[in-house]
Amino acid sequence: MSEDVRSLVKEHHAFYEVSPYYVEVEERPVGLPAENRRVQAGFDIDVCGVRTEDNELAMPTPEVYALGYTELEKIAENVSRHATDSCSVEVIPSPSDLLVDVRDHAKVEGTVRIRISHYRGLDRPAGPAEQCALDEVEKELKSLGIAQR
Repeated sequence: MSEDVRSLVKEHHAFYEVSPYYVEVEERPVGLPAENRRVQAGFDIDVCGVRTEDNELAMPTPEVYALGYTELEKIAENVSRHATDSCSVEVIPSPSDLLVDVRDHAKVEGTVRIRISHYRGLDRPAGPAEQCALDEVEKELKSLGIAQR
């Protein structure tokens, strides 16, 4: 594992948060009005890094963002190779998005999302394969020194 990534994680106090990933499914039974149903199709894992200096640029440099993104892609690819049951693990970049944490003195956070879902149909909920993939991603993140918040 690259010392550059460990240094990045430490310098920017990297952490992650897990939330359910939902989709809205519209069902149109014949002769009845359409109904929407919310289905948990997987998990979103937001990996965040904090801007540590007030004089830093608000956005991470492209090189810094690319380093973190590349490492998360490696994790996603590794977990995907071992996933079963049409499980999908993808990294969703958002280099221009920032979060401001009002709970922590308005610290600015950059984020990358890892989405775990499946290809079994939108109307199907997440199952054991997605939970297993989540467990593996969390294990990999923790091995990099990224803690859950």
